[in-house]
Amino acid sequence: MGIEREQIQHCVEIVTGRGLTGKLLVGEREIRAEIFSYDKFFYIKGDSPIHLIAQTGETVSLHDVVVVGTCGGHPSAVYSQSLIANVAIVGHDPWTESDRVKRVTFSVTHTMPLVRNNERFEGLGRTRYPSAEHLSLFRDKAKGMTLCAGYSGTWRLDFDVPKDIRPIFEIEFDEPQEISYYIRRVYHFVCFLSFCLGVKLRPHNIMIDRLSLDEARQVEEDLYRPPHKVYYVWAEAEIDSGDVWGGASPVLAYDEKELNAFRACLITWMDREAEWRSSYAMMMSSYALSRQVSAERLINACRWFEELPNARSKPSLAEEHVEEIAAAASLKAVELGLDAALRDRIAGSIKRIKEETAAERFTRLIAMVEEKFGKGVLPGDTLNHLRKAIQFRGRTAHGHFYPENDADHRAFLKATLALEALCCLLTAHDLPIAKAGLERMRANPPVRDYCNAYE
Repeated sequence: MGIEREQIQHCVEIVTGRGLTGKLLVGEREIRAEIFSYDKFFYIKGDSPIHLIAQTGETVSLHDVVVVGTCGGHPSAVYSQSLIANVAIVGHDPWTESDRVKRVTFSVTHTMPLVRNNERFEGLGRTRYPSAEHLSLFRDKAKGMTLCAGYSGTWRLDFDVPKDIRPIFEIEFDEPQEISYYIRRVYHFVCFLSFCLGVKLRPHNIMIDRLSLDEARQVEEDLYRPPHKVYYVWAEAEIDSGDVWGGASPVLAYDEKELNAFRACLITWMDREAEWRSSYAMMMSSYALSRQVSAERLINACRWFEELPNARSKPSLAEEHVEEIAAAASLKAVELGLDAALRDRIAGSIKRIKEETAAERFTRLIAMVEEKFGKGVLPGDTLNHLRKAIQFRGRTAHGHFYPENDADHRAFLKATLALEALCCLLTAHDLPIAKAGLERMRANPPVRDYCNAYE
């Protein structure tokens, strides 16, 4: 029996040498330990991992801890201290600051439509003891890591067919990574799965290991220790099962051709993470806000757009032409007897016109996504909706939006959806999506919602 979410556990600390006892809660919204002393003052510093033994017998290492000071004393002579953590690592021994992650496995709910492969599922249903070939979906090298996906499940004693099969994902690092680094790679893997389905997902059942898979296999059976389980303070976003449809994903794994495209897109997604991480974060925020109409949602869409590496403004005039025009304007300003400060302002204003206007930028980007995904992927009046999004952004500069009437409210929503749809298509633009996947992008939630929204 292991630690369960939202269940208070009795615990004892192993950092002071006094064996102080308390209670521990590992919840979705809070990880907290309350430690007590009934005779002497104590203080546990939060600048390093704090290790506890839970009543389950497991060692719990609290990382990223905020300490709420010791209180108590006369007349009760009872002292207490609260330890609030963002991360709890549970296993057979403490996870220290010097420990590194070589391999991490995790699951993500709602992803079976993405990774269900017909051939492997047929193999899983033929025997009670499936081979590694049927349990493994892929194992591919990316920049600094190996990306894996497969299946885990349970089999009934009276039947060969499995009663429960779940997707499982894995990242193995070329070089062992710190706790703060490895989770970023898990997050970006989950971002890819979220992008495919158009909803905000989160990882579950995160298990970390100091050993690679090959290293673990070489350890003698009686010396091997299982991976540590990791808990984070991540509230689960509510997802309606009706919102999750694999048929709207640009990549699927149902046959080998589609699976190859899935693998290629995932590798590209992870390899470009350094440049795209900010836009990935804005995308996830957009999915989290998908059930509201608010200034926050529009502002987030604008930030997503500005963070996209392939959506940046381009010069509308050559640099040398701008310089020539600015020089000519400066000469004319001298003829007119204008002072130096005003001449500099004129030259600066002319140099700013080299950047394309918002309309020119949107027109170029619409043409770019239409070339990739086909004419009609966005409605004919998309440019107008995108220009309105910029106008509404000005009205919501202080974080509020007050529609003048119902038509204004609908126009605001349509403009917000238009910008999100463009961002979604631009995020997909550089991925090696197969032809069938390009067609499915038209049904991806941000694109679908924009096209179907009433104006």
